[in-house]
Amino acid sequence: MNPIRVGLAGAGPWAEKAYAPMLAAGPETTLAGVWSRRAEPAAALAAAHGSVALPTFEALLERCDAIAFAVPPDVHAELATAAARAGKHLMLDKPLALELAAARRLADAVANSGVVSQLMLTHRYRPRTESFLDRARGFATTGARLAFLSGASLEGRYATPWRREHGALLDLGPHAFDILEAAIGPITRIVGRGDPRTWVSLACAHASGAVSEVALSGVMRLPQSVFRCELYGPDGLLEFDAVAGASDEPWSAARRSFAAAVHEGRSPALDVRHGLRLQELIDEATRVLK
Repeated sequence: MNPIRVGLAGAGPWAEKAYAPMLAAGPETTLAGVWSRRAEPAAALAAAHGSVALPTFEALLERCDAIAFAVPPDVHAELATAAARAGKHLMLDKPLALELAAARRLADAVANSGVVSQLMLTHRYRPRTESFLDRARGFATTGARLAFLSGASLEGRYATPWRREHGALLDLGPHAFDILEAAIGPITRIVGRGDPRTWVSLACAHASGAVSEVALSGVMRLPQSVFRCELYGPDGLLEFDAVAGASDEPWSAARRSFAAAVHEGRSPALDVRHGLRLQELIDEATRVLK
């Protein structure tokens, strides 16, 4: 198969750490170009991976078959919608948008254009995560607890303005809701307390009858992040520690999945519709905290 020519929108820390190396490594993809609103980082990132920096997003669209996004959620929704309308396949980041309405517009644009979309939920491309979810689907869960706690929003390269302003629900919530629904089924109701910029505590009812408790924070000073899920039922306890499995490299699996989906013309399960579902849960959780 010919490699997919993927352009990269964004040149920040996540683009540098994940997207540019992943796409340039191939052989399923090539990094066909980099564009950012900041020209100098885009040029440096492109040069580091044997690619070229483009002066405009429109120029990036002209050069590529698909676009990967490493930009803030409000910019993500705007640019991904434009790319879908231009007929480009999408490697999407999470969350899709800051607001549910923008996420819906993006999902509609993808549906209307028929392009392939894949949501980059990093943990889902790790073998240990899929092994846990396979076991969870056969486990009779009565109750569950999930904690995702980090200090990433306090300082450092990932303490970006949108994370500081909007907090853990938008940043960590997509991962938490994704794991919970994949493990024990759809969430039908959410209640909660807290502030997304400090600590969020949620109780979720699932269609299966199970109940889950969720704790999220991006401002905890910890030796390392905590991302742990515990399922309890008649057969005992089933545990998942995402941090322990973080050494599993997810990028080659994500790249292969995306390239196969584009060649087949069929989006994987982790697509824009899945991203919209997660955005709906984030929106519901945000409303119950007010």
